[in-house]
Amino acid sequence: MRDVDEGHAWLCLIGAIGAQFLNGAMTYGSGIIHVGLLDYFKEDVAKTALIGSLFANILCLLGPLASIAINLTSCRVSIMIGSSLIIIGFGASFFAKNLNVLLVTYGIIAGTGFSFTVTTSIVILGYAFEKYRSATVGLSMAFAGAGMFVCGPLIQSLIDHYSVLGAFLLLGGIASNFFVCGALMKPSGLEEWHAYFLKQNKQKAGASSILKRFLHFGVFKNVSFVFILLGAIFVGLPYSLVLLHLPNYSVTEGYTHEDGAFLMAMIGLGSTVNRILVGIASGDGGLDVLLLYFGSLGLTGASTLIFPLFSGYYIGQCIYSFIFGLYSGAFCALTNPICFEMVGLDNLPTAIGLYFCAIGVGGLIGPPLAGIIIDNGGTYEHSFYISGASFILAALLTLMATINKPNIPTNLIQNGNISLSIDSNVGESAAPAMQGSGFLKGSGFFRGSGFMTAPEIFGGSISLRGSGFLSLSQFSDSKDNIRQAKVVEITPLTE
Repeated sequence: MRDVDEGHAWLCLIGAIGAQFLNGAMTYGSGIIHVGLLDYFKEDVAKTALIGSLFANILCLLGPLASIAINLTSCRVSIMIGSSLIIIGFGASFFAKNLNVLLVTYGIIAGTGFSFTVTTSIVILGYAFEKYRSATVGLSMAFAGAGMFVCGPLIQSLIDHYSVLGAFLLLGGIASNFFVCGALMKPSGLEEWHAYFLKQNKQKAGASSILKRFLHFGVFKNVSFVFILLGAIFVGLPYSLVLLHLPNYSVTEGYTHEDGAFLMAMIGLGSTVNRILVGIASGDGGLDVLLLYFGSLGLTGASTLIFPLFSGYYIGQCIYSFIFGLYSGAFCALTNPICFEMVGLDNLPTAIGLYFCAIGVGGLIGPPLAGIIIDNGGTYEHSFYISGASFILAALLTLMATINKPNIPTNLIQNGNISLSIDSNVGESAAPAMQGSGFLKGSGFFRGSGFMTAPEIFGGSISLRGSGFLSLSQFSDSKDNIRQAKVVEITPLTE
């Protein structure tokens, strides 16, 4: 397949790395901005936390919207849409006179923009790489960790010199670099092939079925993936809570704003190290991604539960921040491999969008919950106990996901071509499966999707000639075509 694991795929990787760095630098700075908003507007913790929580998690909640944009257009267009929204949101936040305005400009508009940039920068690697998918996702996620490392000192410096509103304006300017990253994300042959079949099915489908074809709601029939989604809710709750409230907790303990911001740098440092290691460990022949996911959640939960025992010391806060980044970075890096292993490539944009949406549901609850606890006489320590227990519950749900886990092959390309063998035992209402080659056998890559549906296969009149990038060998007109399990080869045309 053209530009998969080679050629322009490496430019897509550079674009994804740049986008992830920007995502990490701006989205993970919400805790520092939270402290700046508390100082500037003098509102209560719960209300102020709602702004940061909405910003940090609407990007997850609207993951399915980004998936639709990718399917309708391309990864390149999707990330540029996101960049435009971020610039508008941050730019408008400069003129905000109260938190209600920031709820819209910073929380909703800018947050929506990041839903496009975050989802797209992960999905593009699923299209561009097959052999190196886990490694490249881990590498790009490592740069998100590097962005986290930079965000603390950078955003705190902007707030100190230009106020929190001035920082919004400058961050909007920095976000324009997403356009450069998007320009590098030229669609691969696999992405174009996916878009072609989506377009063909859209033309044939009625209006009532278009949304189903783009979102592929059939993933909810996958019980193991549903457990992953439930666990993601309990990941988002504590993850967002810690990131948003940890800097302010340090300030309330008597340390400076710079000290609080440095904790985010420590999280970023740990996250960078972990994402590289996880990307390597989960590659071909490596550790099982669900095992890594389970272990990361469990260790993150355990460290968060014991954090209050030494949280009064700044060195203890730094150690916890590094440990939190070290283990929490793993489940960020594993998003793409886990979703791919659970649902296959065809449903990957939908699965990643739903995963982020589940993270966002939990993330919207976490920070305001901690704010309510604190405003009503509770302590940050109580919120850390809740966070640790939530991580551990998510780990247990991950174990449940291993029950009846679908067997989705990860080897998508055989000798540069895509070969489809129709199983002689498959009925006409079923989807085609690979037989003999190990490619897509029993998977949902074609099944019920916009790639190629069963009626198109069994109708005997399929033809992709003239598509511009695919050619299709002829079907036999014989009635025994299906029963003889003839092989159909789809070969990418050279440019």
